Amino acid sequence: MRDRYDLAAAAADLAGVGLLRGAWIAADGAWRRIDPDGLDGGFHDAVLDSRDVRPGVLFVGLRGAQQDGRRFAGEALRGGAHALVGGVAGGADEPEGPAPASGTVLVASDPVAALSVLAARWRSRMTPLVIGVTGSNGKTTTKDLLAAMLAGAGPVHATKANHNNVQGVPLTLLGLASRHRFAVIEMGASAVGHIAARAALARPAIGVITNAAGAHLEEFGGLEQVIAGKGELLAALPPAGTAVLNADSPGFAEWRRQAPCPVVSWGKRAGDHRWDWAPDPATGRGVLRLDGEQWPVPLPGRHNGANLCAALLAARAAGASDAQIRRGLATFRASPHRADLRRLGGRWVLDDSYNANPESMVSAARMLGELPGGPAWAVVGGMAELGPRSPALHRECGRELAAAGIARLVAVGEAAQLLAEGFRAGGGRAEECPDHAAAARLLDRETRPGDRILIKGSRSTAMERVLAELREHAGWTEERP
Repeated sequence: MRDRYDLAAAAADLAGVGLLRGAWIAADGAWRRIDPDGLDGGFHDAVLDSRDVRPGVLFVGLRGAQQDGRRFAGEALRGGAHALVGGVAGGADEPEGPAPASGTVLVASDPVAALSVLAARWRSRMTPLVIGVTGSNGKTTTKDLLAAMLAGAGPVHATKANHNNVQGVPLTLLGLASRHRFAVIEMGASAVGHIAARAALARPAIGVITNAAGAHLEEFGGLEQVIAGKGELLAALPPAGTAVLNADSPGFAEWRRQAPCPVVSWGKRAGDHRWDWAPDPATGRGVLRLDGEQWPVPLPGRHNGANLCAALLAARAAGASDAQIRRGLATFRASPHRADLRRLGGRWVLDDSYNANPESMVSAARMLGELPGGPAWAVVGGMAELGPRSPALHRECGRELAAAGIARLVAVGEAAQLLAEGFRAGGGRAEECPDHAAAARLLDRETRPGDRILIKGSRSTAMERVLAELREHAGWTEERP
């Protein structure tokens, strides 16, 4: 089967780079080592969580801070999957736990490296047009918009949620099938070299860089390194490819020089294509004006006009017609907790809680200010990975939130206290809550129907729990705008 990665071939691919430590099958209630050449069966996708297992996939059991994936291999096999796990120090490579009725386990010395090897080999057998998307802000939304647009022109495979890291990119590539005409691969990074490695696996023909900003500064070390890291995507593009670049972003001139292929650029002040955005008070969303044409933006906020612009130009570079793009865009659905606008308890609630850095925090506050309604509230958690300047950046961001028109700020948890401090310094009124439940009680007590509420923070702060508290304990009911 063309869309099945044969287990014997997978074992040979790992053995060829010295990563395979052995292969085991479950038989007669016991684990039995087998010659990899004799393996039967195959897989057509890969997952990291045994709860996501379905028949015919590869479960990759990694060792994490909380769980050791080796222990779930038997459970995965009982669900109809095969498994790839790491060996144990000392050479005890037999899978842990009782053997199921059937199934195969490949044991690798480094399962993360093995995952990348398998993804690279599988990618070489598939022929979609691959578009790589990176940037400090907006890459997930741009990826989602682009995938929706291209779906109007043919079958699309795209990164799920924001699975854009050392494990997520290989997992995405292992989900490719021969029917896919396009693949939209999101690539994240927290240090120089990360994008280069992910782009080498994906082998994109089109590269999109949304922007460079102050994200992951702790690992990158500064904006210059961020620019260099995002620019690594360009080195992977072929001469006949296309680089789609934000002409208003820091680093644009450097990226344009680096690109080994034609460049398509957009911007409000510069670039090949000029864009603007206008709000739609009735829906809380907006309209993109690009080169004199109007495009509905299915998300609130001016910056999502820029994301739509980037996706639109990439879709055109991929060969989609405007009619196909419009048809696909009509089906767009945002990834969870990203610029998700709701009417909850009679209030506008902007759920942008998936992640945060100073620029995206202020951008979301401005997005909230573009909505109709009463006073603007920001319910915020701390921002991670900002490096030694983190305290100063939190205070500065707090001041900018006050300047952006936020009337009341609710800081949740200790990490957000410096945001509150900066917000007060900027002339705003801030409250501090120890946890999500306390923040929800404060909102229920002090906000009124018609008020506007932003919920945002770094992933580690799990700010979406505020929404859960409002629904479950405050009884706020939802009405889609």
